[in-house]
Amino acid sequence: MSQHHRKQKWSTHSPKLRKLHKATLPQTCTNCPHPVTADMEWQVGHRQDAAMGGQPTYENTGPAHSMCPWCKRRCNQVAGGRLGAAMTNRAKRTEREQDSYRGRRRWV
Repeated sequence: MSQHHRKQKWSTHSPKLRKLHKATLPQTCTNCPHPVTADMEWQVGHRQDAAMGGQPTYENTGPAHSMCPWCKRRCNQVAGGRLGAAMTNRAKRTEREQDSYRGRRRWV
């Protein structure tokens, strides 16, 4: 679970957003092109990820499948995992680039 989801702001907003989105179902999943209906298990997902500056507002959130029957994946968790991996890999790549730069540096 990310730091964003541990904050009190998210834990107070999420139930309220869930009620608002539930009233407008069926809607398209935030992470895949398939519909989310009221009889499915779903979560509140971000359209713009929180790690990228997305806010917990009605406009920036929407329903996301807990387990999509068409894609056969957990849409909301997969999106967060993909973003987390990209951020980690970017940090590792930057460290490697800095290390290789230090190796080439010549001190006179």
